[in-house]
Amino acid sequence: MPDGEAAPIPAGAPGVQLYPAPFEAVVTLLRQGIDALAAEEGFPRLAIPPVVPRALVERAGYVKAFPQLLGTVHSFAGTPAEWKELAPHAVEGGAWDSAQRAGDLVLLPAACYPVYAGLAGRELAQPERFAVEGQCFRQEATSEPGRLRSFRMVELVTAGTEAHCLGWRASWLETVAGWLRGMSLKVEIEVADDPFFGPTRRLFQAAQRAQELKYELKVPVADGLVQAIASANFHKDHFGEVFGFTGEGAPGNTACMAFGIERIVLALLHAHGGRPAEWPRSVIDAIRGDN
Repeated sequence: MPDGEAAPIPAGAPGVQLYPAPFEAVVTLLRQGIDALAAEEGFPRLAIPPVVPRALVERAGYVKAFPQLLGTVHSFAGTPAEWKELAPHAVEGGAWDSAQRAGDLVLLPAACYPVYAGLAGRELAQPERFAVEGQCFRQEATSEPGRLRSFRMVELVTAGTEAHCLGWRASWLETVAGWLRGMSLKVEIEVADDPFFGPTRRLFQAAQRAQELKYELKVPVADGLVQAIASANFHKDHFGEVFGFTGEGAPGNTACMAFGIERIVLALLHAHGGRPAEWPRSVIDAIRGDN
């Protein structure tokens, strides 16, 4: 474990940070711990790019549910002559971007979305499982500790029947809560009310709470500040309907266990101090899944 302070370093914009070696050493331990938890189940691994097709998030319903969070990719598509007129504005705070246009890519909002698109049109003879990690972006309105615009998300994802996904989600919720508590974190499990998708946000929030589609594992990440550092999610057959994959002849159901990597590290720093090299050996072993 590298010596020194692990506190993130501001990068000059709200919700974007730099991470020193001690912080990244804890990230490495967390990846090892998640791998240890998932070892028996056998998850094929997918590396997810930081951009995805715009059509994917439109089809999945993310644009309707979270237009304020989505980051789009813009670029200049004009002629050299047109750029010559804009070039004098290419200084800090200048209007050089006035002719930029949104393209066919958006910034990745959640690591699991490309998985569902990859199942399009398939009949799932047995449940599918994937382990994914992505560098995600969300245009958050606030920037308190842990409220990041650029962040890493690790997810364990499954697709199959409703019964499979509900049982799988329940098992992983219990497993991850135990893992986090083994690190001496004070975990509270709550039903969330933020929607995954859906055109009518307020109505869907109420429905989601009633159906318990999303559980959040909340932990203090700073003095007086509790945030969700992981979540266990059941999407019902939404993605099966949208992308046309089935399980046992019906639209496929999906579930995922999501880990907010930076937030977990912040919770550990808050609980055990800013120098990971000085943490108790029992905490390091618990993170790595050795207990």
